[in-house]
Amino acid sequence: MDGNKRRIQQVFVVVTVIGLLFAVGCATPKGNAQLSGEKIFRADKALSDAKGGNASLNAKDALAVAEGKLANAKDAFAKQNFDEAANLAEQAAVDAEYAQAKATTQKSLNIAEERRKNNEALRQEIQQMSY
Repeated sequence: MDGNKRRIQQVFVVVTVIGLLFAVGCATPKGNAQLSGEKIFRADKALSDAKGGNASLNAKDALAVAEGKLANAKDAFAKQNFDEAANLAEQAAVDAEYAQAKATTQKSLNIAEERRKNNEALRQEIQQMSY
């Protein structure tokens, strides 16, 4: 009896493990697809935000890199390469955020330079008036 009981337990464990592996195997692609889809959505949003923040004017190169990676992520998703799609989407989001930050920085630098020029012009005007 002890041998039969042990054998039944072993069969039960094997069947349980096979069932869990099957369940995980079936769930993983769907989970990966959903996760990579969400990451693509976030990257698309980050790219849209960057464009709205004038990155297309002040950070064209960085924005182009982000757009290229997002396009590659969408292609990978269409080919059901969900891990690659998620990875590329994350990179695209980071690149879009970088483009937006670079555009904001450039805009601030442009404003500062304009103010410096205005200050210099005012300084010269004051000097001319004092003569």
